Amino acid sequence: MHEVNLEDLRYFLSLTRYGRLATAAERLEVEHTTIRRRVLALEKQLGERLFDKTPRGWTLTSAGRRLLPYAQRIEAEADAARAAVSNDRHSPRGTVRIVATDGFGGSVIAPGLARLRERHPGFAVELVTRMHLLDYGVGEFDLAVTIHRPERPGFHIAHLCDYDLRLYGSPGYLAGHPRIRVQDDLADQDLVWFVPSLLDLPELQSAEDIAAKANVVFRTTNLFAQVEAAAAGVGLGLVPCFLAHHDDRLIPVLHDQVWARRTFWVITPNRLLNTERVALVAEHLAETARLAQDRLIPSRN
Repeated sequence: MHEVNLEDLRYFLSLTRYGRLATAAERLEVEHTTIRRRVLALEKQLGERLFDKTPRGWTLTSAGRRLLPYAQRIEAEADAARAAVSNDRHSPRGTVRIVATDGFGGSVIAPGLARLRERHPGFAVELVTRMHLLDYGVGEFDLAVTIHRPERPGFHIAHLCDYDLRLYGSPGYLAGHPRIRVQDDLADQDLVWFVPSLLDLPELQSAEDIAAKANVVFRTTNLFAQVEAAAAGVGLGLVPCFLAHHDDRLIPVLHDQVWARRTFWVITPNRLLNTERVALVAEHLAETARLAQDRLIPSRN
């Protein structure tokens, strides 16, 4: 057995975490052939095959699983040594990719990244957002924030937070339309609503009943477009409170009668559970949700 090249362990860890040569190469900003060549070199040094190629990607052999904790400790010590030499506090380095819904990612996760950067300056974050319901299986990610809890092995799922959707309207719209006292009064109102095929609100069984009785004047899959249309006076919008409640252009409507509560989940691939930087970002997301509680579920008074 030859002496182990410690740099090759970086490539070993990247392929372990992401399971595909192309994804591992993207994260290390190298060609995918480089990943394969360095892993093959490590296997030659150790005299053991470390990965098996499967339809789901590259998986560790028993020898690879035995090597993994040692490689992780070496990576952590290297980060600590780098911090010590630069007179900086220890902070893991690298990029963490978060996939989230467009509204929550843009209005809650993104502003909270300043705290993360202050604590862990070695981090870089990629935030990939979707305008509508998140398909957690699209693309590769380190952490996903989704309203769907996947029934699929290979992922760790944790509750992040609950949030409410409620009705809002602009002052100009409300002044120019019949007064709204009870839910039946919505029959005389204009609504900014969801595209029916994408409506998924089991918590609000009467949602389509409301839409059927009222005059739906605008439908969209984009939450930001829905908020902007409601703020401009196009109609009333049923939107997440974290987008609308503290918007001075909008006024709550029937908050004690019309509302839906939903849940965000944090999904982590099992391969990444013991990765320090991913664990720290998951903790940061949980803290961000706690700090945003009054936006997620504001008082109904």
